[in-house]
Amino acid sequence: MRRHISLLLLLAWAGLAHSQAMPEASSNDTTSSEPAATSETYNDTLAMIKKWVESDENDDLARLWAAGEVRTLDLVAACHSSDAEITGAAFAALQLLGKPECETCADLASQMHEGLAVACSANISERGFERIELWLAKKHTGTGYECGEEYEPLMPMDDSVVYALILDGSSRSQSVLDDMLGLEKACVTDGATIIGEVLEQAKSLIVAAKQSGHNLSVEPEKLKNSIRASSFFLPQKYRKDSEVEVIATNRARNRILLEVSYRCGRLCGKGYYVLLRKDGKDWHYAVIRMAWIS
Repeated sequence: MRRHISLLLLLAWAGLAHSQAMPEASSNDTTSSEPAATSETYNDTLAMIKKWVESDENDDLARLWAAGEVRTLDLVAACHSSDAEITGAAFAALQLLGKPECETCADLASQMHEGLAVACSANISERGFERIELWLAKKHTGTGYECGEEYEPLMPMDDSVVYALILDGSSRSQSVLDDMLGLEKACVTDGATIIGEVLEQAKSLIVAAKQSGHNLSVEPEKLKNSIRASSFFLPQKYRKDSEVEVIATNRARNRILLEVSYRCGRLCGKGYYVLLRKDGKDWHYAVIRMAWIS
């Protein structure tokens, strides 16, 4: 049985931050109320968001992705929702669409919940770096790291942040990844976490991403083999037989949304949402986030 985690990870940070940061609502408090419909299409977009949250199926994501391409303001409005599921799904949709308005949603979430480590794409903005670094700074004490009671110290944060840092590959990103790994090692003494496993390989993944994450072939007859050959985020031995599903392509033909997955046994495997973006003539990885694990 595969366990969907793409939205669950976002719900984790949204729910935890909400419990920590949001005061009890009063009759005069409008910050946590459901956003008013800002367009004639908002309720329809909201219904699509809820459908994807409930099903977590690619067909429902494809419909939301297609609608969201022209209903960006609806998704930004949904980011104001007091419902963590809606907020998380709206952010994920903007991120997977590659919309610049994703930054607005990320800033809103960070402001509402006392700082969250969220990044919209591999081209991490200055504001994105600030969100990540400020969140990490709160984990530091005078002599080490503040671990808290959570088994996964890097929660509430999803793996798309780590992959964005890996794809960015700058010295600043590497410094942040080293700090995250330090937190992981200080706070996890038994076993490894999902994010921790990626952090352990971060240095080699940065090299691999720089070597294979660009100049991708996206012609229909070449796309699947191109992704299999360049999917540095999958274990090497499973890349050749990995599954590559095209979920959607945008109207401008400069964004492609995929699910890339592999099976390592009956109850073993992982799937990832992958956004490819075209800059000039170059197709490259823009977003990588885990969709499910079994």
